[in-house]
Amino acid sequence: MPKVIRLAVVCILTALVGLASAQPASADVSIRDSTVSDLYVRADAPSAAQIEKQFAAFWNPNISLEPKIEVSYNGPSARDALERVMQTSTTMDFFSIQGRVSGPIQVSGNSLSVTVQGLMAGFPAQTTNYYFIREGGLWKFDWKAICQELQCSGNPDFGY
Repeated sequence: MPKVIRLAVVCILTALVGLASAQPASADVSIRDSTVSDLYVRADAPSAAQIEKQFAAFWNPNISLEPKIEVSYNGPSARDALERVMQTSTTMDFFSIQGRVSGPIQVSGNSLSVTVQGLMAGFPAQTTNYYFIREGGLWKFDWKAICQELQCSGNPDFGY
């Protein structure tokens, strides 16, 4: 009997270790864990993980505005509007904001659209279509289209 119990314990422990080490297919990326390099997406057809990391890096208040302008379509002309948008990002880290791709990534030439579900402290907060324009091999946020989708208040001017 003791051998059977030992064998059962070993099997259970092995199963528990296997379950604990398994990673979900698309782990949520917190803005706390994002880096500047996550902003720069160059793949012809970006993966959900790349989009989620780019989303997290953009809303990370610890990443300066300059690289965010670089990955925004017409960024230098949109600086004033982006500065206003980013004023609210200072609280994003506190709420552990995450973005989860919740729809197919649709690439058509130099345009990309994808549905992103924002999470706040792990709970769904808002689902929005995000739009990107590829310029110089770099996928850039199309804030004008995103703002139209979000019905941004104040009618921000992104210069195009």
